[in-house]
Amino acid sequence: MTGERQGWGPAVVAPRLDVKPWGGRRLETLGLKLPPDVQVGEALLTANEATIGAGRTLGELVAADPTRLGARGRTAAGGRSLFPLQVKLIDATENLSIQVHPDDAAAGPLDRLGKTEAWHVLAADPGALLYLGLQPGIPFERFADACRRRDGSAATLLRAIPARAGMTVLIPAGTVHALGAGVMVYEVQQPSDVTYRLDDWGRRDAQGRPREMHIDEGLAVACTTLMPEPIAPVAVRATAGRRHILAACRYFALERIALAAGERAPLIAVESPRVVTVLTGEGSVRSAGATAALAPGQSAVIWPASVPLWLEASRPLVALSAWVPDIATEIVALARISGAAEHEITALGGPLDDVRAAP
Repeated sequence: MTGERQGWGPAVVAPRLDVKPWGGRRLETLGLKLPPDVQVGEALLTANEATIGAGRTLGELVAADPTRLGARGRTAAGGRSLFPLQVKLIDATENLSIQVHPDDAAAGPLDRLGKTEAWHVLAADPGALLYLGLQPGIPFERFADACRRRDGSAATLLRAIPARAGMTVLIPAGTVHALGAGVMVYEVQQPSDVTYRLDDWGRRDAQGRPREMHIDEGLAVACTTLMPEPIAPVAVRATAGRRHILAACRYFALERIALAAGERAPLIAVESPRVVTVLTGEGSVRSAGATAALAPGQSAVIWPASVPLWLEASRPLVALSAWVPDIATEIVALARISGAAEHEITALGGPLDDVRAAP
């Protein structure tokens, strides 16, 4: 692991804001500054096009020096010049399309990575839902026929889970899913843009035309046995504040850090970039040679380095931290010494076996 070099210190990233017809203005409640009179659906905090430091994009920095990714970051990026953690904030005022993502093997012929992702619910209207997999016992052909009708009937075959703030779900590639109306989430995922839409709730545009679908491609990669459940957070030992692991797999881990004003929490050195996003309060990510001050809604990218790093709160702070983990040491061993039960630890991997398979 390299020491901190010029331009490698923690730095605030400027997100890419995407206007969507199903978006809204609720991302402003997190502190993001939105352009006026538009409906913003997504803030891509670490898209390759997001800028950092002196205006260079994450994609440019990684392409110029792939060692910035660290060993695990390079593996998660599939050897490509991609920032390995795609982090988004999503505001859905309408139901998003019913969709599915391919895994690495299925996305390989497209020269893309697969897309496994996790949602951490930031806010949910009363009655809001997450759609995660098919209802038990639904035959695949029945679902496929409903998708081909494009009339919204496929939605009636999905598992609907009540959404609540603080909930986390891990959604493996191959899971049929949809984000329900009235939900705002933090999403971390593999750096992939491959999405297959299976149904759009029967919606049509002003000319009566349905949205483009990818039914054959999506059905070919859908795994109807995948039915993600909410993951109970696992508390881990902390020298300051409260820390909880929310989800973990080979592609990413997600941790929640809560600090009182004046407290600071160490951020262990890892072999991948880390993304720290402040949800409430104010603070900074500090190293011996650099400081990245963070207000609500802002994120810092931390490159792999051997110098000490810590998150410090100037006001009571809640932040999310994502990185590519060594599951055995940074998740399982830490949870065990913190007193977590084995079933709580394995549940962090959701439907995947990544955590369960770790020694």
